[in-house]
Amino acid sequence: MLKGASAHLSSRDQPDMLSAHFEYPGQAGAGIAIMIIEDVKLSRRLSTLHLTLWQGGLLPQAPWINPSVSRRVVLAYVTYTNLRTLTGLSMPTPLKTEQADSKWELSRLPKGSESWRSLRNWNFYLPRGEPPFPGVVDIWVRMASGERVTQDTLAYVVDSFPWNLHNYFAAPETPTISTDGSRERKSETQSGQAQREEQRTGLWFPTVVMNIETKALLLDEGVEWLAVRLMTKQIKDGRFDIDILVRTVEGEIVALSQQLAMIVSIERNTKKGSPLTKAAL
Repeated sequence: MLKGASAHLSSRDQPDMLSAHFEYPGQAGAGIAIMIIEDVKLSRRLSTLHLTLWQGGLLPQAPWINPSVSRRVVLAYVTYTNLRTLTGLSMPTPLKTEQADSKWELSRLPKGSESWRSLRNWNFYLPRGEPPFPGVVDIWVRMASGERVTQDTLAYVVDSFPWNLHNYFAAPETPTISTDGSRERKSETQSGQAQREEQRTGLWFPTVVMNIETKALLLDEGVEWLAVRLMTKQIKDGRFDIDILVRTVEGEIVALSQQLAMIVSIERNTKKGSPLTKAAL
C-alpha cells in the first residue's frame, strides 16, 4: 500500500512516507487485492491520501470492486513528502542509545509454529538476561534471507516481533497467558516460562491499529541490521499496546510506531470461513 502511495505521488516529487495510520476492519488473505487511492490534500510540502485495500468479489475492470461482495480489509491515512529536501529547525534531545554487545541470542520458533510463515522471514536476536526495564525489550533484527532491509521494508519491520515477546513483557509473577480472563498467579520458574511458551502457539495477536512515523531515510542500498526497542504499558482484558523505536547500528532513529493489538485464540485465525487457510501473524 505504501509503495502504491509513493508511486501515486511520484509526479509531485513526494516519494517518502512521513506518517501513516492503519486500521484493519477485515482479515486479509493471500491473493489478489485492489487498492483505491483518494487525494485528501495535495500541497507542495506535504500531501495526504486515504487508502483502502479491497479483497473478494473483485471485478476485471473499473470500478474494480463490488460493494455488496468485496470487503475493505485495510484502511489507511498517509502523509507523504520528500525527506531529502525537507528542512527546518533541528535540535538534540536527551534520548540515549545502547551500543551493540555480545549478550544476544537468536529467537527460535517452537514446535507447532509451522503456520507462522511471516516470522520465518526474520532473525530476531533477544537479550540473554533480564530486560533493562520492566515492560521494555531491546532486540536486533535482520532478514533471514540475507537481503538488506530497505526503506520500503520498514513498515514490515515494525509489525514483526519475536514469537515469545510476551515472556519479556509479562511480570515475573505471571506464569501463563489466557484468553478467558483467568489470572492464576505463581512465582516465576523455568517450568512456568515453558508453560507460557507452550500456550503461545494457541494464541493469535491481531493488530487493530498501527501508526508509523519516518524519522530518517535508510541508505539506498539498505542495511543488514536494525536495533528495535519494544515497550508495553499494559496488557489487560485481551488487549495490549506496543511502542516501537527503530534505530540503525550507529544509533540514528529511523522510525517510530505505536500499535494496539488483541490476544485471542488462534482458532479465530484458522476457523472455517476465514479468508486464510493457514494462520498468519
